[in-house]
Amino acid sequence: MLGSIALMAAAAAAAPPNAVPDILGGLEGCWNAPGEVRGKDARSVMRGDWHIGCLYFMLQLHSVGPGKPYRAAIIYGGGTKPGTIYSYWLDVLGGAAPVPETGSATRDGFTIVYDFGDLLYTNRFKKAGKEWRWTIMERVKGRQEKLFAKYDLTPTTCKGKTFDF
Repeated sequence: MLGSIALMAAAAAAAPPNAVPDILGGLEGCWNAPGEVRGKDARSVMRGDWHIGCLYFMLQLHSVGPGKPYRAAIIYGGGTKPGTIYSYWLDVLGGAAPVPETGSATRDGFTIVYDFGDLLYTNRFKKAGKEWRWTIMERVKGRQEKLFAKYDLTPTTCKGKTFDF
């Protein structure tokens, strides 16, 4: 009987098979996110937080610079194999279809590939101390991959910042 209770307690404490890799939790909180998209200034702020008992992690990105406003909510979940990630990108342009396990954790970050058929967007997050570097590479079918966007993320306070969720 005691052995069964110990096994049940250990199973309850273990991460579920679809656990989001811990590295994403390093993006929890608010971030200044200066950067560029297609070579143009794209100053933004970002917030990362856990949802539904830490089963999902969400990044919200809001532009704060001049030009057309941009907002996105990017949801990450754990795949069926440890260390894998799936994602759903929602934005003011209409969002994207869910991405099945096309991401994985690395020693110092994670990578997600969004596949739109003729277009691939490879998102790489790399942690360096308290800061992160986020690059998005675009590959049009039959062409060389090129930089689509990049952001340098530095921690900031959430005070005075509003997000959708």
